[in-house]
Amino acid sequence: MTDEYPFGDLYLVPSRNGVSVPKGDRSHGTQMINMGELFRFARIGEADMARVPLTDKELSRSLVEPGDLLFARRSLKLEGAGRCSLVVPSNEPRTFESSLIRVRLDASRADPRFYYYFFASPAGRERMATIVEQAVVAGIRASDLQQLNVPVPPLRTQHAIAETLELLDDKIESNRRVTELIPSLIRAQVDAALAKGRSRVPVSSLAAFVNGGAYTKGASGNGRMVIRIAELNGGPGGSTVYNDIDVPDDKTARPGDILMSWSGSLGVYRWARSEAIINQHIFKVIPSGYPAWLVFDRLQAVIQIFQGIAKDKATTMGHIQRGHLDSTSVEIPNGDVIRRLDTALSPLWKRLLVAEQETLKLESLRDALLPELLSGRIRVPEALEAIA
Repeated sequence: MTDEYPFGDLYLVPSRNGVSVPKGDRSHGTQMINMGELFRFARIGEADMARVPLTDKELSRSLVEPGDLLFARRSLKLEGAGRCSLVVPSNEPRTFESSLIRVRLDASRADPRFYYYFFASPAGRERMATIVEQAVVAGIRASDLQQLNVPVPPLRTQHAIAETLELLDDKIESNRRVTELIPSLIRAQVDAALAKGRSRVPVSSLAAFVNGGAYTKGASGNGRMVIRIAELNGGPGGSTVYNDIDVPDDKTARPGDILMSWSGSLGVYRWARSEAIINQHIFKVIPSGYPAWLVFDRLQAVIQIFQGIAKDKATTMGHIQRGHLDSTSVEIPNGDVIRRLDTALSPLWKRLLVAEQETLKLESLRDALLPELLSGRIRVPEALEAIA
């Protein structure tokens, strides 16, 4: 049985909140890690970040170092409060904003990589939830984080577990780069084609936009996930609804399908998880004679227009109407060019889905391995076999 101690017993220095961000130009000064980086990267290394002018004294108090853990002090989403990321080496100094908590652990007692994995695991998130306070936004306090009991296996065991799980994270990071690169490549190819010839068509002509149904009411708790906007943005969580009812095919999401939220936080998504049920406020986008990669890219190209419409209409929750799909137009390449592009880009679109699905499997394996390694039910060599 692994011993447990208050997390603060492992600190090298007291935890610290970040710097308050002055208004004004964000292009000069010290790189500043903010909530965007925390939610975008599990391990925060080199990235484009906002900058903030700091004195030497301010920087010395708020400098982050490789191995520091950063926690989200508050979040609009309940499950976002307490989210943890690990700082990895960078080529220049960095600070962090006031919505984050920095924890620097004593290397003689704790491997920060191990605790990053612990807090990213279901067991760690469940433990973190016990100190989350819900007011206007969900949040944690540094003093509560310090008192939170955490497992403290021998340091050698921490190192071995962290190094094992890092192998999975390296592959996850490689897939993340693929999932960012391929849409960029598609956009570059489409832009180059538009420069040679283009036409304008209504967004509604690209695809059939089928609204989901009210499938959360009276849900059985078994069967397939019901996709709401929360699941599109963050995947399944503690509030996710499951239902075993039959729904029409055009209200069913399968891997590779395009989904679009038209209310609240409008966005365009590729569904990569297992078959699920589409709830209301989400369109299933079924391409009408155009390749899926083109439909997705062109929706991404105009989503800001729809977001602006929704923002202007917002009272309780902004949204768009079907008429906006008809009245908003988008540029597409000429038909013969689309057919030529499809030869090169359809395989990339399929590769994108493979990377996304592989990442989900790797994350699931990582989360499953940690409690087994902690309990001793699986040894590190066995875990390495499973990863291989």
